[in-house]
Amino acid sequence: MNTVTMLLSALLVVATVLCAVAIWAVTEFVKTAKSMRVLSDDLDQRLVPLLDKADVTVDAANAELLRIDGIVTRMEEVTDRVSATSRTVQEVANAPVEIVTDFADRVRHAWKTRKTHTGTSADEPQEPVREGEASSEGRASETDGETSDLPSESVATAAGPSDPRDSGHVASDEQSA
Repeated sequence: MNTVTMLLSALLVVATVLCAVAIWAVTEFVKTAKSMRVLSDDLDQRLVPLLDKADVTVDAANAELLRIDGIVTRMEEVTDRVSATSRTVQEVANAPVEIVTDFADRVRHAWKTRKTHTGTSADEPQEPVREGEASSEGRASETDGETSDLPSESVATAAGPSDPRDSGHVASDEQSA
């Protein structure tokens, strides 16, 4: 046998083995392709309804979110109305207190102004003046020719209590006199 024949025989055996491997690879590829096709068909059958269900679920979730948005909007409106109502009720409830406080401030201011005009301070206690003494003082100032800076009501109130807190004390002095 010749070397060329041997080489050709070896080459023929190698070519046959390579053809067998190629045929095996092609059959495996075909099997894999068939399996992929089956898997793809199975996914189409299962995934499409699943995606439809997901789409319906997302639509339902969106509808619920819109409903919740409406509820939240109504709650905001109710909260605003309750807040406005509570402010109104608070103003109505506090109005008498504010009126009394304003009145008390005005009386206090008038009392201080009156005390300043009479020449006594609000801190100094005044002694009660009896009616007979007040009339003699009034005549004395008229006879001296001096005009009094006091308003006419201050002379009239000189006979009465000078401090509302002393009214009970003056009344008891008048009763004993």
